[in-house]
Order: sequence, then C-alpha cells, then structure tokens
Amino acid sequence: MATASHAAAVKSLNKLPGRRRFVFKTLSQRIEDIDINVFRSLDKLKAEPSEGSSFFRDCLIEWRELNTAEDFISFYEEMMPIVQTLPLILLHKELIFSKLISRLQMKARLSLEPILRLIAALSRDLLEEFFPFLPRLADSLVSLLENGADREPEIIEQIFMSWSYIMMYLQKYLSP
Repeated sequence: MATASHAAAVKSLNKLPGRRRFVFKTLSQRIEDIDINVFRSLDKLKAEPSEGSSFFRDCLIEWRELNTAEDFISFYEEMMPIVQTLPLILLHKELIFSKLISRLQMKARLSLEPILRLIAALSRDLLEEFFPFLPRLADSLVSLLENGADREPEIIEQIFMSWSYIMMYLQKYLSP
C-alpha cells in the first residue's frame, strides 16, 4: 500500500524543471532517436570464438541466457545439435539460414533481436560463403518491415544493426 512517504519519494525523482518526467513521443520522434553505429558500439566484439566453437554457437548460447521466449527456446533446441563446431555449421549452412529466415516474423517479435544477431554471427562464420544468402535476407527483412515492423522503432533499429554488422564482417570481401 502506498503511503505519503512513498508518494514524496516518487515525486522527488523528477529533478527536471516541469511537472512531467515521461513525455509521449510520436513514431517519427522515436524513429529520429535511432542511432546505428556498429563501429562505435558499446558491445565488445570478440576477435575469436571460444575454443573449438564458432561465433554462431557462442551467440546462440549467449541469447539462450538472455531470451526466454518460447519461439526462441524451440529454435535453440532445434539448432544446438547442428552447430557444435564450425565444420558442422558449414555443412548445414543452408538449413541454419532457412530456419533463421523463417523466424523473421512479427508474431515472434520477442525473438527478433536474437534471430537478427544470430544472422549476423552466421555471416561472420561463413564470410564469403554468406554472399548467396544476401538477396534472400534482404527480401525477408523487407517483408518483415512491410508486415508491421515499420511501426516499431526498436525493431527497425535491430534490423539495421544486424545488416550493419553483416556489412562490417563482410566488407573486405565485398570490394573487387
């Protein structure tokens, strides 16, 4: 039960001049606030994957700890047996990519960030072998945006962050 002291404590949080601490932002204002710069990211990039592992597997394990969405857990359980080593990932790259792309849906919005990060991690493991997947990935991302992600600034930011990481990992293979 809230007491007068609780109310006073909450009111003391607002140190800004004015009465309202939180202000509604329109969609366009929220989109303007998106900042994407993978070269100055606060996330630390590992130079090498864990011993005997891959960037994809490390990312999958990391996101299993962070994301408990049912859709992502089922994806994790499906993928774990075929991503134990880099040679296994190379062997099953088509299957892995197809499963990732099939999860890019608004109905699984809680799993979108890990799936997008996993796509970027897969590109880092495959390097130039990822090029054949780029058109399908671009089509899937556009489809995701057309199906409602264009109204969610957080998802827009995640999409562009993933695409930016992919381009960063593949940049030396893109030029002739």
